[in-house]
Amino acid sequence: MDRKQLKITKRALNIKIQWLGPFNLKAVIERMDDAGKRPCFEGRDYGLYQIYGNHILCGTDTMLYIGEATDQTFSARFSQHQKEWLRREKNTQIYLGRIYDPKRHHKKDKWDSWREDVKIAERILIYKYSPHYNNIGISDFPKLSNPVCLIHVGKRHKLNKEDNAPKDF
Repeated sequence: MDRKQLKITKRALNIKIQWLGPFNLKAVIERMDDAGKRPCFEGRDYGLYQIYGNHILCGTDTMLYIGEATDQTFSARFSQHQKEWLRREKNTQIYLGRIYDPKRHHKKDKWDSWREDVKIAERILIYKYSPHYNNIGISDFPKLSNPVCLIHVGKRHKLNKEDNAPKDF
């Protein structure tokens, strides 16, 4: 199905993202570790994140990376990033995005609908904003079964208030 058909024939899925920040790396690693209880991981510290910092071509306060933490907390994910590449970055700012819709996301499906919404939102954000350090998803149009409207609230930093896929691409 092409983009125009998708827009016309399907109703949009609205995904609301509550953004918090900015945080520094130390704060995320030390404080964002509410995992909840297994097997459902009902903790608060899962979702999307944006990393801003210095870039050789674009200067300060540049979007460097967008990612998701669905099977591990923000703390665990950023501990990995620190070992892999963030330890070399200076003046980073991190924004954390939490998604939860009690009408869609629930324990009955083992949070699969929530996990899918986070991954859809991540793919849309990477494709649209093309962060410098993301190398997967920048050139591939996100595969969507419905149009999606990402609604950003809170401390969204440089993100638009809404991102509509595929309309905005």
